[in-house]
Amino acid sequence: MRVTDVEPIALTFPIDPPLPRSTARPETAELNIYVLRVTTEDGTCGWGEAWLKEESNFGPAAEALRDLIIGQDPLDRMLLWDRMALVAGGKAAKEVGPQGCRDHHAVLSGIDTALWDLAGKSLGVSVARLLGGVRSRLLDTYVTGLYLEPDDELVRKAKRIVDSGSRALKMKLGGDPARDVQAVAAVRKMVTNQVVLMADANGAYDDYETALAVGQELAKHDIYWIEEPLPAGRWDDYRKLAAALQPPIAGGETLYGLKHFHEALQGQTMHVVMPDPRLCGGISAARIIGELAPLYEVRMSLHSWISPVALMTAANISATMPYAERLELEGSQTGLMEAMLQEPPQFEDGFLIFEDKPGLGFEIAESFIEKYGRPVAGH
Repeated sequence: MRVTDVEPIALTFPIDPPLPRSTARPETAELNIYVLRVTTEDGTCGWGEAWLKEESNFGPAAEALRDLIIGQDPLDRMLLWDRMALVAGGKAAKEVGPQGCRDHHAVLSGIDTALWDLAGKSLGVSVARLLGGVRSRLLDTYVTGLYLEPDDELVRKAKRIVDSGSRALKMKLGGDPARDVQAVAAVRKMVTNQVVLMADANGAYDDYETALAVGQELAKHDIYWIEEPLPAGRWDDYRKLAAALQPPIAGGETLYGLKHFHEALQGQTMHVVMPDPRLCGGISAARIIGELAPLYEVRMSLHSWISPVALMTAANISATMPYAERLELEGSQTGLMEAMLQEPPQFEDGFLIFEDKPGLGFEIAESFIEKYGRPVAGH
């Protein structure tokens, strides 16, 4: 089995009503999605997704990495990952930051994920089994869906999500300490202590003292974790927060490159590491991060936000790992999952039912690509 094509596909999916804003993004009325379709000589397709910062990098990055993949066997996925990582982190890709070009790592992640998908399909087993075996067919989840909105709207949404069967929620913080604490208190009062509640700041706080003060107040409301209280990379401040606060510190969704995950883990900066399989380096990198984390007594919860591809990727990784935390679901009723996947996953009492299908266990509907696909900018 040899790879014959690596195809970057850009899509734009409308969201109505729009998703309310968070610190990480403005109000969102349409979602740009970047998938990689890797095809072999027998017509089998593997799927992956890239979490891009600039679409103009999509085509060039895919072209640069494509040359390393064409004609190769997907079963050699770790060898191919090593080769792609050298390019993504090498001199030719270092237009942005010391980790190399972010978007080269994102495209690497998508191609790597597609190669694992192909490997599982070729052998007739799930990616979870390739990673070591299925520990559980019921994977716990939490729902993201409480953004920077008035308290009454947050309470209304939280009630709807809990009434639908979810037992864990994540809400956004906006960087205004008093406002953030008030919002958390309002939601906690409605859901009571029978529901797990997380808080995600997306790096909203500017300094350690403010983050510490907010964390101490949030601890009074039984917060399960505080995610990205400060911008990633401020590891000295993260380390102090992790040691000082009762709620666990989570983070890592914006990191890429194994070296930087290792620095964060080794530095005891967080209790829950959150690589995104669309950016961290794909399944190959997420597997390594998941094996390193327990050595530092850190749990792993894969970041996926609204992406069905990232969710199914995270499910396969989490199904095989003993220290994996809850999977992330988007609670807004966008219809993306049902439109994008031929057979969306099933849920029961807040759990995703892992069906152990070959590869990643999904196919992207061709009708979705035909309806929402568009030319890749600059490609």
